[in-house]
Amino acid sequence: MNPTELMDEIGGVPFVDDATFKPKALLTAVAMVRRNADGGTFPGLGDYLDPAKAEQVFDRHANSKPEHVAWEELSEEEAGSVARASELVVSAMPEWQTLFHMPKRYRRMQTSISSTSVLIPQTIYLGPQAFRDEETLRETLIHEHAHVWLHFIAEVFDLQSAEAPHDYVLPSGTPNKSYRGVLLAAHFAAAAASALRRRRAAGDVQDDARALYLTQYLGGCLDALNERPYGTVIGDLVQQSLARKHEELAQGAGAAAGGGK
Repeated sequence: MNPTELMDEIGGVPFVDDATFKPKALLTAVAMVRRNADGGTFPGLGDYLDPAKAEQVFDRHANSKPEHVAWEELSEEEAGSVARASELVVSAMPEWQTLFHMPKRYRRMQTSISSTSVLIPQTIYLGPQAFRDEETLRETLIHEHAHVWLHFIAEVFDLQSAEAPHDYVLPSGTPNKSYRGVLLAAHFAAAAASALRRRRAAGDVQDDARALYLTQYLGGCLDALNERPYGTVIGDLVQQSLARKHEELAQGAGAAAGGGK
């Protein structure tokens, strides 16, 4: 299977191509890649989607090792907050139900807001800032789930070419990002903005400022990628899908502004 065939098989980009994306097809492709890399150590294909077993595969075969993150289990109260926030996300975006219920695990870290790593598969680290209020937690969960699913695509085919630099700057000012890192940031922004736009249409969100910021952030990421294009075939296909979503979101922002006059 080549990158174009993969994109055809999975139906597009998770959290972006909601009408066509096939999550089970991508999960199957990821499980097969892990099994092939590991020589079939585990008996069932589904074993390779278990986060703990997948981490063992990465520990044995990945070319890089992840940075250590001090962590502990979520408290009962925090786990309850995550469950409630997740259900709120899915109730607003029912097409994301499978995306939010894939095998994963949560860990509590001591600082920052949240983190994921392709080298620690299907593991979402949540820091104290993630729990400051429900809206923050909802967006944080969208953010990190989007990363996990784009990491899945990157496991099958890398998103950036080998010579891609690591000195991109995100629209927020964060420096030293790779092409892949900018694509991940763009993908999160597209997902979070889409959820907010849906909620505003339903009357659940009154202020469009955050959705507008995220749409502009997405546009800034795409500008950075276009200025120095180091995408692989699959990376370019993901970027094209994000560009279509940006156009849709930007048009929605214009319509919302017009309706408010």
